[in-house]
This record gives sequence, C-alpha cells and structure tokens, in this order.
Amino acid sequence: MDTQKHIDEQALLDYFSGTLSPVQKQEVEAWIQETEENRKIARDIEYIYFATDTINTIKSIDSTKALKEVKVRFSKKENNKRSFILQLQRIAAILVIPLLISTLYYATKEEPVEFIEIRTNPGMVATVNLPDGSKVWLNSRSYLKHPQKFTGDTRNVEMEGEAYFSVQKDKSKKFIVNTPFNLKAEVLGTEFNMEAYKESNKVVTTLVSGSVRLSYQNKNNTEETMIMKPNDEISYNSKTRGVSLSKPYLPTLTAWKDGLVIFRNTPFEDALNVLSKRFNVEFIVKNDLLYENSFTGPFDGQHLHLILEHFRLSSGIHYKFVDPETGTDKISEKTIVELY
Repeated sequence: MDTQKHIDEQALLDYFSGTLSPVQKQEVEAWIQETEENRKIARDIEYIYFATDTINTIKSIDSTKALKEVKVRFSKKENNKRSFILQLQRIAAILVIPLLISTLYYATKEEPVEFIEIRTNPGMVATVNLPDGSKVWLNSRSYLKHPQKFTGDTRNVEMEGEAYFSVQKDKSKKFIVNTPFNLKAEVLGTEFNMEAYKESNKVVTTLVSGSVRLSYQNKNNTEETMIMKPNDEISYNSKTRGVSLSKPYLPTLTAWKDGLVIFRNTPFEDALNVLSKRFNVEFIVKNDLLYENSFTGPFDGQHLHLILEHFRLSSGIHYKFVDPETGTDKISEKTIVELY
C-alpha cells in the first residue's frame, strides 16, 4: 500500500478487523493521520465494520437453543425451593449484541413468570416484536422489559430511554407503558413516541395516532390523568411534577426509527441532542452564539460529518473531531466533536 495514494475501503475494513500485517497496519495508520478527510473516511468505515460484525454475530447465535438451555438449568432446581428462588434472580441469557437480551423468571404461587429484557448500545436502533403483535423501536441507550406472554386484562411493559410504540389494538387488554418516573401511558391501539432517559428527569410523549391516557404524580402528590390527541406532545418534569403541551412537527421526532435525521426549524441544542443519540457523540460547544441557530433539512442519518458540513455551509459553524484526554484528533469509541 502507498500512503500517498487512496487507501481502499477493503484495506480499512481489514484494518479494523485486525487482519492486516504489522507493515500494512502502519501504512494504514499513517494514511489516516495525513488529513482530516482521511480520518473522517476511517471513522465511517469503522462504523460500517462494527455494524456488519454485529449483524454477523446476531446471525450466528441460535437464540432458541440458548433459551432452552436456560430453561433446562432452571428446571433442575425445582426440587429445592430456596435454591430455585435464588436461581431465578441470577440466571440471565445474553443472546445478541448490540441488543443485550436476557430472560428472567419470577416465581409466583401459580407458575413462574418469564420476562424478556432488551437493551440497546449507544448509537444503535433496534426493533422488538411483542407477544401480542405490537412492535417497538428502541433508540440508542434504551431498555425494554416485557413478559414472554401477556396474561390477564393488561399488557404491561417497562421502558427507559426512547421508544416508538405501534400497539396492536385489543379492547380487552389495555397496553400500559411504565417509565422510571411517576408517569405511565395507557393505550388500546395507537402509535406514539416516548422519551424517558433517567439523566434528563423528564418524560416526553408524542402521539402520532390513536389515543393515550397519561397518569402521573402532580405537584400535590396525587395522581392526575390527561388524555392526549394526535400530534400532542406532553412533557412531564419529574422534579417539578409539571406538564407542558406542544404541537411538534412529527417527522423530526420519529425519523430516528427509520435511520433518518430530519430537521425543520430545529433549534441548535435540539439538533445536537438528536445527533448525540444517533451517533453516540458528545458535543463541546465553544461559542454560545451558536445556540441562536436553527436547521432545516432531511439526512439519511448514516454520516455525521455530512450533517456537520451542512451546519458549516449553512451557518458558518466549524467543527473538529478531538480526543477528550489528549486533545489530539484520533478515532475513539466515544466520538467527541468541538463546535466553534
């Protein structure tokens, strides 16, 4: 390989997979350090390699077999109730990455209840099919827990992070979404987006279609309910226990589930929040005047530097990829971007 020439994509893929010889590896690393454009290309190829490796991992795992093995281990403990209960709390089957899926069992007087837990890695989006035919999209750093089978007159799930729900209608069984805060959503059949990251101390629910009843603890420490209509967005602050209503442009809030980024007069700070989740990136804003900007435009959501180039061309915002520890440009697991 000649570092003065273009390094092809296969060589970069081989570099990130660790299959190059020491000499070839040094040549690729030298090429990466030559220009900022080379570093951007390398970051994109690294992302592609990670995504491809993840898909291959998922395909190679027999999740049904793994689940059966967990059940076999579980059944061996049935003769000893105390040991049985302890095992219920400890057994977890890690089935796929970037989804971390575990199966939990809880003993009751009638029969064990089996739960499925799903977690998404930073920068990843996953789709989950529920036992009733409902579908859930999980955004970056999100969590969903649901029973292996819905029983009784309710369909209860727990979520943290951000999720888009497309709920199968069933008048005999209400669908209830529980969050880490004092708020839950009850629906029969509808589509809505819910964001409830613990670090934000708020829950934002956006209704696309159907109807949602929100139940939450108000300022008087009593339960209050609110019926949402399509295109309503309700923001609940868990600290102040206050709520606010707005009418957002829905595609900007739900595009993430389709791998897209859509802005429409989106404030600078909100745009950075979207990109932070989409690309697992931390932004360091060096100039507070940048917060006066807003952006409009659709992006395929696959290339961060292309979106940042749009910022630069439309608003004169400059950016730099940096390493937080040394202050020098380099590829890292957590992307750090300075904006000035």
